[in-house]
Amino acid sequence: MNDSLNNIRTLFLRLLPIQIFVVMSSYLSNIINGLVIGNYLSPGAMIGLGLVTPVLNIITSVSMIVAGGAGILCGNYMGKGESDKVNQVYSISLEMLVISGVVISLCFFMAAEPLAHFLKASSEAFPETVAYIRGVAASILPMLVMPLLMTFLQMCNKSSVSLVSMIALGALNAVLGLLNIHVLHYGIFGIGVTTSLSRYVVVIGMLLYIGRHKELLEYKRGSFEGKMAGDILKYGSPGALSGLLYAVRNMALNTYAAQVGGDIAVNALAILGASCGFFDALNVGTQNTLTMTSSVFVGERDAESVKRSMYMCILAGIPICIIRFIITYPFGTPFAMLFGAKGDVIPAAVTLLRYYTWSAPFNFFTIAIMSVYQVLGRARFCNMIFPFHCLVTPMLCCIFLTKVIGINGIWACYMISEIVTLAFFVIRTVIRKKKFPVTLMDIIDLPADFEPANKFTVTIKDVDGVINVSKRLEAFCKEHGIDDKRAMIAGLCMEEMADDIVEHGFPKTKGYQTVDIFACVENNEVLMRLRDNCVPFDPHSRIPLFNPKDPEKYLGIKLVSEMAKEMKYQANLGMNVLTVTI
Repeated sequence: MNDSLNNIRTLFLRLLPIQIFVVMSSYLSNIINGLVIGNYLSPGAMIGLGLVTPVLNIITSVSMIVAGGAGILCGNYMGKGESDKVNQVYSISLEMLVISGVVISLCFFMAAEPLAHFLKASSEAFPETVAYIRGVAASILPMLVMPLLMTFLQMCNKSSVSLVSMIALGALNAVLGLLNIHVLHYGIFGIGVTTSLSRYVVVIGMLLYIGRHKELLEYKRGSFEGKMAGDILKYGSPGALSGLLYAVRNMALNTYAAQVGGDIAVNALAILGASCGFFDALNVGTQNTLTMTSSVFVGERDAESVKRSMYMCILAGIPICIIRFIITYPFGTPFAMLFGAKGDVIPAAVTLLRYYTWSAPFNFFTIAIMSVYQVLGRARFCNMIFPFHCLVTPMLCCIFLTKVIGINGIWACYMISEIVTLAFFVIRTVIRKKKFPVTLMDIIDLPADFEPANKFTVTIKDVDGVINVSKRLEAFCKEHGIDDKRAMIAGLCMEEMADDIVEHGFPKTKGYQTVDIFACVENNEVLMRLRDNCVPFDPHSRIPLFNPKDPEKYLGIKLVSEMAKEMKYQANLGMNVLTVTI
């Protein structure tokens, strides 16, 4: 493994666990509610939870479109060095979600009974379904805002805050839920209310934290801009559409399962819905990590780092798939029973969980491709694929396969939809390129002008490499039309900054450190980018500390700031990125 790939691997694996926890927070309340309801309340309550969950997932698509689009847009701005745009994106997206949350919460509460009828709740489950809708309605506002706050906190290298928030949410939800069961006795309505209360407490805590740390994020009132709001919706639309279609698919599967397998099949799907949040968080967390990292690399126009992030997504999927198979095969029965499976429902739920697990390996390839498509702004293509992937293919499986293998035809739809989607990517590439794709990048098909034509890349891992690279960079600049003076300045600037990182950053940082050097010549200018995985260090903060009486201290930073046309620093996803223009 070369040094630059090690840098990407370290970044990806550092972000991945937190992203899984962030995604799990979206499912966490449903998982805990499933455990509590399945073990303490009636089967009708469990069915009510299963019927309402897809509707809440549809509503969550509002958050996905805004939080997902805002995250991609901010990553692009970070990659381009336009840090002033980050607060504006945060402010606009927060306003959009708060307004949406208030409106949807009110509508959800007032339409509880018509919605229960629409979901075809049986006479046994109808009152429980209505009660849960009314109890959980208030939670919609914080449910929409929470993923946005967690996304921005991680992009600002405050993943620990997101992790603490997720743990607090789970603990609050569990404690208040059990308090409702054993003390207050408000049944499933109380479960909905405790879910709402837990989410509000956590979201308010996160907003207070952000408000106290304006150096990270700052809400800018009156910064709304129609074009930027449109860009947020554009970049986020594929993720939102997929979430919406998945929810519609789950509602349709509930209806179809009731016709083919009766209440046992519906209950099995409810158990899958309550438990698969844990499984899906592993896959979706990996997808979000890829989206986050590749959005920055696309902004930097770094094709090699985009490719390496995609391969890290696939590699991370291997142990995740192994975990899923271990849980659903040797421990499938106790796992299903943990979420309330009883009697005849147990074998149906276990079979469903095992079928669902087989979709995971194929899904990692799908998300690797679709994530980068989304980051590249190919929203139209993604929005064309998702209806087939999320809805059309699963429904065709239900219609035709159930005639051959019964209820297992519904269970198999998850895996088949992944395989069909991957086949479509291959066929599309063959048609466009007239050859069979050999790598993922063949399928991605980056634009021809994605990277600068004249570029220079190298990775430094020790002091000895700094001077040699400086001379090579100077020669590179001269070869591509830069005059001798500016070529010398470019080499000197790179040498000064890289030497500072190696000398001062490496000893202060645990683990394996490298500096990735990128330079290009465009429009008769030299743009240099130094990216390292050392402790955070903003050179701008050291310039005022330069003292002529102690010229060796911060002299390199002072010289670079005076010789460069522009010098920008950003902490992108916990990595230092310094961009210098000569």
